Amino acid sequence: MKSIRANGISQTEWVARRDVLKAGGFGALGLLLAVATTRGSFAQDATPSMANVKANLSSLKYGEFNPNYVSAWALTIARAQGYFEEVGLSDVEMILSEAYIPGLIGGSLHLAHGDTSSFLSAAEKSGTPIKIISILRHKEWWIMGVRKGIEKPEDLKGGKITGGSLDGRNTWIQKELVRKMGLDPEKDVEFVPSSGGSDNRMAALVNGIVDGASVFPRHKAGIEASGGRFLHEELVSAPQEGIGAMGDFLEKNEDTAYAWALAEIRARQWLFEPANKAEAYDIIRKYGFEVPPEFEAQYQVELDQLSPDGGFDSAEAMDTFLAQLAETGEVEAGVDWRKHIEMKYVWAAQEALGLPKRPTSI
Repeated sequence: MKSIRANGISQTEWVARRDVLKAGGFGALGLLLAVATTRGSFAQDATPSMANVKANLSSLKYGEFNPNYVSAWALTIARAQGYFEEVGLSDVEMILSEAYIPGLIGGSLHLAHGDTSSFLSAAEKSGTPIKIISILRHKEWWIMGVRKGIEKPEDLKGGKITGGSLDGRNTWIQKELVRKMGLDPEKDVEFVPSSGGSDNRMAALVNGIVDGASVFPRHKAGIEASGGRFLHEELVSAPQEGIGAMGDFLEKNEDTAYAWALAEIRARQWLFEPANKAEAYDIIRKYGFEVPPEFEAQYQVELDQLSPDGGFDSAEAMDTFLAQLAETGEVEAGVDWRKHIEMKYVWAAQEALGLPKRPTSI
């Protein structure tokens, strides 16, 4: 596992995302299964009083797969504001690593932030009791950026569009957007692959290499400066990222899981308060994350994707999201996600903080 401690992100080396989930071999994960902890049913103890809940552990190792400051924002605020200390977690270490699934199974990580699809696929393929205990990003931006000269959907006819890999979700979304615009993604445009991330796709767009591309809200200013625009911009319900843990860890450390949920969701509620915007950016910068000033204009746009309470819209929203992922092979069709999601920690924290229960049930 290639990782660094939480206070900075610039030196991190990355393992290719989802490598451990590829069919045929299962990568490093397969090596860990032999020493993985045995499966077991969850303890059915009553929820502790959240008014005075205390973690049974004082230190906790948290895996983070995304170096973007938004992913670590709530965690960092909980550390900076002392919310973790108040529930007995005096040392929360964030470890940046793409290998968060092996880290959980092997025990070097206690909790980890990752893709919902990665947690579900790993749980299904490995047979280990991986549990999602909170949702971090519950919505998703569907955006198509276009180069200078593209003013309306018809201008894309005969053009090239990229979403990165041809079999990935970003390309699938771009095809859906083409359909929404009244065009045929198989006949009216050509989908081309591109390497690297969304910044590379934006560069290809700005330089006229492609006519349309999958981009994110932070790219809007750069695209518009080049004469391009967002041709389509839509926020959809998609519980795409969560926080996971192993079942045996939760059985032995339920007080820690409840305490974690309370402190971390309390930090999210603080982050979502507009009056805290300037301090929120000061905190994340003090912890070593780089935030270009122009990104501050995207404050609300970024928050719109984050779950403010650890929950997601509904069971139906999860069903729809996973059905979409099944079309690109990121999860198996009909996966029984309820076996791998445990919302009781989030629900207890929501109640303690006076928030509505979300989702109301799974």
